[in-house]
Amino acid sequence: MTESLEFDVVVIGAGIVGLAIANELCEKFNNVLVLDKESDFGQHVSSRHSGVIHSGIYYKPNSLKAKLCVKGNELIYEIAKKNDIDYLNCGKLVVGHNEADLQKLNNLRDNAAENGVQNVELLSYKEASKIQPGIKCQNALWVPSTGIIDSHGLMNCLEKQIIKKAGIVYYNSEVFSIDVFDNIYIISVKNQDIKIKSPVVVNSAGLWCDNISTMVGIKKYKIHYCKGDYYQSNTYKNLKCLIYPLPEKIGLGIHTVLQLDGSVSFGPNAYYVNKIGYEIDNSNLDSFYSSINKYLDIEKDDLYVDYTGIRPKSYGFNEESNDFIIKNEVDSGFPNFINLVGIESPGLTSCLAIGKYVKGLLI
Repeated sequence: MTESLEFDVVVIGAGIVGLAIANELCEKFNNVLVLDKESDFGQHVSSRHSGVIHSGIYYKPNSLKAKLCVKGNELIYEIAKKNDIDYLNCGKLVVGHNEADLQKLNNLRDNAAENGVQNVELLSYKEASKIQPGIKCQNALWVPSTGIIDSHGLMNCLEKQIIKKAGIVYYNSEVFSIDVFDNIYIISVKNQDIKIKSPVVVNSAGLWCDNISTMVGIKKYKIHYCKGDYYQSNTYKNLKCLIYPLPEKIGLGIHTVLQLDGSVSFGPNAYYVNKIGYEIDNSNLDSFYSSINKYLDIEKDDLYVDYTGIRPKSYGFNEESNDFIIKNEVDSGFPNFINLVGIESPGLTSCLAIGKYVKGLLI
């Protein structure tokens, strides 16, 4: 006999964004459920990234990415301090190498100011090298609100807070169908003889969010898989700050990736793939070597493969980049079905602000 379970809210996806949303909604609802197909939280996008707390300098003014990143930056430092989550507010330097780059840095500084990012400064090489000895540049933009965080520690904190607030997190629970009857969503879980009913569903399924959306009949979204590799170095340890090149067509370019233990990796690059997989090899070594040597001296034999991740982009290679899509699908006939599509960087930074934003979308 099929068991029927009723909840006020069901959040699909226990990545960092799904957990942040569920934690926020536990403040408003008594009976919140999080479902994830994996055996633990954050097994995909949320654990295969740079761990950077972004500032909000890159994104189009008044976009969701800009507003949620700037607010999220503030909130993520607050939760880290309050809950003893490891983090480092190290700042970052965005480097330029010629007069054309200088103009791009000035434009980036102006964009940062419009987005409300504080204390961004344009530096000379001499000034930049005082912050990070050995850096190679003509000029650099100093962004002091950037940092790094233990994203696993943050997710662990959010999961504990959800449970403390009487929320439930079910793992090994893959959603395979969603029916709708009188604005109630009826969710079936693979290999489980249960039906989960809720008037509110939040689709925070990351790489699979378009599949979940299709289950209720919303077929207008398509996720494109954008892979990014990381290479590690033994030469560099305990850099003073993050170092970024100027943004590229896809992504922010191969930058330094600082770990809280002081170790240093570089990445990610960005290339589209047709399927989800985390294989990595040495095929991109030459491009990494060339990119890194523009801002730090490094030998090719000091670079070796580290890990790879996949970003769920809502646009393809030859398409214009998109803002976050965070939408109550009431206009499509599905009230309180909240779709989150293309939640890539700065998703980690924005997660707590996204939670508050989603709460405000509910009707």
